Amino acid sequence: MKANETDEIDRKILAALAQDANVPHQRLAEACGITRQTVSARIKGLERGGVIRKYRAAIDYERIGLRSFFVLFLKLDAADPPATDAFIRELKADPHVLMDASITGEWDVMLLLAFRDVREYESYISQLRRQVGPALKDSKSHVILNFYKTPDDWVPFG
Repeated sequence: MKANETDEIDRKILAALAQDANVPHQRLAEACGITRQTVSARIKGLERGGVIRKYRAAIDYERIGLRSFFVLFLKLDAADPPATDAFIRELKADPHVLMDASITGEWDVMLLLAFRDVREYESYISQLRRQVGPALKDSKSHVILNFYKTPDDWVPFG
C-alpha cells in the first residue's frame, strides 16, 4: 500500500494509533463510522502494506534516569567508506543514540543522544573520539534545554 492509496478512514485510524497504539478497535470503529471488524481489517492491511511498520512504547526518559540530551554533529573522513559504514552500524546499537541521521551541509551525521548527566556525556564523547580516531574530522555538540515536540508527539493527518 502506498501513502497515496490511504483514504480518509485509514488516515483517521493512523492518527488515532499514533496517539495511542492501544486504542480499542471498537472506539476506532465508532469514531470512523465503521464496524470493529472493518477497523481490524484496515489495520491488518496497513500493516501488510508497510504503512504501519511496528508498535512501540513511548518512554519517559527522565523516569529511567536520562535527563541530559545533546545534538552531536560529526564530520567524518569520506576517504574510508568501510570504516564509516562500520561506525554507523555501531551507532545503531549504541544505547545513548536516540536518533542518527545522514545530513547535508557542513556536517555528515547528526546524533540525538541521551545521558544521565553532563559528565556521562563528557566521558562518552572522549571515548567516541578515541574509538573513531582520525576518521572523525570534527564534531560540534549542543545541549538540548527542552523538547517542545518529539517524534512521539507527531500525529499524521492531525
